[in-house]
Amino acid sequence: MSSKDTSAERRDGSLTRRSLIVGTVALIGAAAYLAGARSGNGTAAAARPLSTPGILRRGGSIHTMMNWADLDPANPARYAWPPFAAPHFAVDPAMLRAFRESGLDHIRMTVDPGPFMQATPDQLVQANDILLRRCRELIAADFNVIIDFHPTQQIARFAPERIVADQTSEQFRIYTNMLASVARAVKASGETRIILEMMNEPPYGYDAGSAARWQKMQSIFLAAVRKEHATLPVILTGACSGGILGLQYIDGSAFNDPNIYWSFHYYDPHTFTHQGVVTSQSNMLYYRYLAGIAWPAAETHVQATRDLIAARIDTDRTPPIPDRAKLKEQAFAAVDAYMKADYSEKSIQQDFSTVTAWAAKNNVPPDRIYLGEFGVMRDSVAVSGARPHFREAWMRAVRTAAERRGFAWSLWDINDTSMGLVEEKNKAALHEGTVHALGLTLPGIDKFQANRPGG
Repeated sequence: MSSKDTSAERRDGSLTRRSLIVGTVALIGAAAYLAGARSGNGTAAAARPLSTPGILRRGGSIHTMMNWADLDPANPARYAWPPFAAPHFAVDPAMLRAFRESGLDHIRMTVDPGPFMQATPDQLVQANDILLRRCRELIAADFNVIIDFHPTQQIARFAPERIVADQTSEQFRIYTNMLASVARAVKASGETRIILEMMNEPPYGYDAGSAARWQKMQSIFLAAVRKEHATLPVILTGACSGGILGLQYIDGSAFNDPNIYWSFHYYDPHTFTHQGVVTSQSNMLYYRYLAGIAWPAAETHVQATRDLIAARIDTDRTPPIPDRAKLKEQAFAAVDAYMKADYSEKSIQQDFSTVTAWAAKNNVPPDRIYLGEFGVMRDSVAVSGARPHFREAWMRAVRTAAERRGFAWSLWDINDTSMGLVEEKNKAALHEGTVHALGLTLPGIDKFQANRPGG
């Protein structure tokens, strides 16, 4: 997602563009992947292969290691230095082991570019050293690592909109130089299990003209990186915040480079996947009240859902706006549109076939397409997300649609409970329903069941 913390404000406010694109690298050949993958119903599969440098199959984003850097207490318009030094940026090695044992082979580590852009030349060297230390922490746990530069709006001058507003601007130049410095540092390190994602969900390119400019911007990024590291795998993305539509705006065949990968993010339909999300985005204030929405859409009991939403709005002591009637009108309209579109597995298949067609047209093999993000809000005491059966059905349908086409995938925010893979935030115990929907293995338990007599 774009600065996306599904927990309220830790997202750059672009919940609707949870996105598509940038994602990452190298997939394993479709036949080899499917042979070792699990079936759609989560049955145990062949033995998990070791993670292979540069090859991505199944992964997840960690949004807490190097994002939302702490601000300088004396000057909130600057980041504290050194960045990412506080204990809350650490990850539990036991949790990483659980992720690896489940069958994940790569981590997409989101990185706030703000501290790098703010840095002096000497500080930039220090920031890159910190970045490489965090990459090595993940590599030591047998993961390939995507460095996902993931701008936030925490400090206005480093917001993604400012970076891409004009390719002749100072901010664009600084960002480009930052990418080049990272490529240079990775090359000097000798690490072969790192992939560079240029920019997460670019907030740009919502029409053909600006999409063409985004293509030029990515060409500039790539040229700067290639001057420093000729073979570093990189991830490029479409316009329109990295969605499927934005991918179609891009001429992928114009990027003649064997180490480029293309990613897309998928959260459609948002009315289902983001029900319960709390955001200050003005056109999405009603999302916090969405509840009871099923998938496929035909399973939704519309009147019961409308009654539930109305009751949630009526009983909220602190609504985001005083006009409760407007909130109901917006929420009901979203439910009606969802039902009219009749979202189902067929919708997912059609969307993914669009990506396949784009890849074929642009001479991009399936193992260079990557589903860089997807997920559904989990129902809990704190959030009225999707109910377990419907959530897991959607995740299974998306995951298998990707695998059958030879795409790799990455679940969003795996160390959180909102859309992720854990039972408790930053803890090693994994959520069983999510694990099985993703065709993964529940560490310890599934292995025991597979090996027991009659298992």
